[in-house]
Amino acid sequence: MNELAVLDVVLEDELRRDDSLVFLATSTPPQWRREFGEARIRTCAISEQAMVGAAVGAAMTGLRPVVDLNRASFSFLVMDQLVNHAARLHYLTDGGYRAPMVVTSATRGRQQLGPQNEQCPYGVFMQVPGIRVAVPGTAEDACALLRSAVRENGPVMLFIAPELARGANLRTALTAPPVPFGEAVFRHRGDAATVVAIGGAVRPAVEGVAALAAQGVDCDLIDPRTLVPLDVEALASSLRRTGRLVLVDDGPRSGAPAQILSALYDVPGLPEALGGRVAFVCAPDSPVPSTPALEQYTWPEPQAVAAAVRRLAEPRP
Repeated sequence: MNELAVLDVVLEDELRRDDSLVFLATSTPPQWRREFGEARIRTCAISEQAMVGAAVGAAMTGLRPVVDLNRASFSFLVMDQLVNHAARLHYLTDGGYRAPMVVTSATRGRQQLGPQNEQCPYGVFMQVPGIRVAVPGTAEDACALLRSAVRENGPVMLFIAPELARGANLRTALTAPPVPFGEAVFRHRGDAATVVAIGGAVRPAVEGVAALAAQGVDCDLIDPRTLVPLDVEALASSLRRTGRLVLVDDGPRSGAPAQILSALYDVPGLPEALGGRVAFVCAPDSPVPSTPALEQYTWPEPQAVAAAVRRLAEPRP
């Protein structure tokens, strides 16, 4: 099922807590089918459109579907079901219907799955009113945000980076309580710059910021956790103090980083405070290469994060 296996345990816990939760995927755990019944655990044909379309209908009847799309790239196959229907139902029906559903999927991993399967499309869904977008940066937050997502009253896209499983404290992750959507977390504090890292890019950003701290250069490192809603105030309060912004993401700069920068530039006085001191440490705006030799150059590495901070800190001519 999920790339982060600990999420299976969390979802199993939530299925026991809430009888209205149902699960749809192309592969489902046999023990779930035995415990919860095939009416709640649906093993589906390989048709993402059918799964998400069925979930929208189920949500309209009062159920709370969770759909596992496997790869985030497959979210492009269900744009009609998500964008034109799930996201718009409350508006089209004057609040008569809503679609409380969760769609989970895995983003990029170091697996050489090629340009069609190694994508981070959450920036696209940031542009869709009515859809909440969660991109956790740790295994603990992945579990906490899943618990939050199944309690939401509208559609939630939960994007999980496979890298989160590496070095995760599973005991801590399993006991993580729900966290509010729209509440960023500071992973480090400092005045040299504000580093905003998304999802799987949080780990290299932590390492890059730690390397800088060892040299006496401390930065604010912020993990937004959710992109919709975005904790603009937390980011803006940091930027008013540091005046420098580094955006770090596994996806291209034209995706979520550009969306975040746009939201920040709507804050009065913030563009002047930044004065153009903005850097991106992201994948290039190109398809992800299939070969390891090329793909290695598309990842946001710790040294690139540190170099971006140093570059912004240099005195201007």
